[in-house]
Amino acid sequence: AIAEEEKVPFAWKPNAAPCKLIEELAPAAEGVRSFKFTTDGRSCSKSVVFDIVGKEEYVKNIKYEGGCEGGCKGIAAMSEGRPASEIIATVLGLVCRNKQSGSSCADQLALGLQQALMIIHGTPCPGCEAGTCVNA
Repeated sequence: AIAEEEKVPFAWKPNAAPCKLIEELAPAAEGVRSFKFTTDGRSCSKSVVFDIVGKEEYVKNIKYEGGCEGGCKGIAAMSEGRPASEIIATVLGLVCRNKQSGSSCADQLALGLQQALMIIHGTPCPGCEAGTCVNA
């Protein structure tokens, strides 16, 4: 038998790097970039769709698929109209009560926003070479 101190606690691992989970959607309007981020499997939400508007990079029209209805609607409502960088700074790394997952619906929004900003700014995903991303 394995001694108690040798046991490694279970932890979910992301099923894909964030840069592999983002998709830019057809433009909604001039100055608006629309994205769909398929969550990485560590939250109860399946995906989150959002717009990033103008050079100020305000986030609008946040809609989750799946997830706790109240929690996801609350995150979306409190994030509406705020700069993407401010949302990222506020919710990145937040973990749900199932702490083993290491993520949450809010954290997944932040990961999606980070990737969207990288696309908008033309920043390549760090660690991605030859089609393999090590920045999970």
